[in-house]
Amino acid sequence: MQLKVLWIGRTRNTSLRALTEDYLERVRHFFPCEVMEIRDVSKARGGRGRDLLEAEAEEIARALPAGCKTVVLDVSGKEMSSVDFARWVESELNRGTRALAFVIGGPSGIHSTILDGARLRISFGRMTWTHEMCRVLLLEQLYRAACILRNIPYHK
Repeated sequence: MQLKVLWIGRTRNTSLRALTEDYLERVRHFFPCEVMEIRDVSKARGGRGRDLLEAEAEEIARALPAGCKTVVLDVSGKEMSSVDFARWVESELNRGTRALAFVIGGPSGIHSTILDGARLRISFGRMTWTHEMCRVLLLEQLYRAACILRNIPYHK
C-alpha cells in the first residue's frame, strides 16, 4: 500500500524537520511513502477565512492521487489508540486499498470539501499541537503502526 502525506507549507523548524525526515525514512522501510508540501497560499494570495480554505482545498485536491482513500487530521476527528490505528491500517491493507493519503491542513483548518471526502478523520486529542509537530506525530504513528503489525518491539 502506498502512503502519501500532504501538508500546507514547509517545515521551518530544523529540529522538527530532522525528526520528520527520520520518521519518514523509518516508515519507508515498511511502506512506499511520499511527503508533499502544499504551497502555502495564504502568503501568495493573502487570503483569509473561507477564501483561504477554498484555495488550500484546491491545492490539496490537485495533489491527491486518483483513487486514493483520504485520511484527514481534524480536531473533531476520532481519537484512536496506537493499536486501534494500526488495526485500522491493517484493515485497509486487507481490503486491498492501494493508496492512503493523509492530509494535515493549515492553521485555519481544512475546507469541508476535503473533510467530507475523507475516509477517516483522526484527532491527536483535544490539546493544541503546532502543525509542524503534527507532521512528526503522524509519521511516528505510521511507523508505530507498522511495528505493531509486524510485532517489532518499538511499540512497547
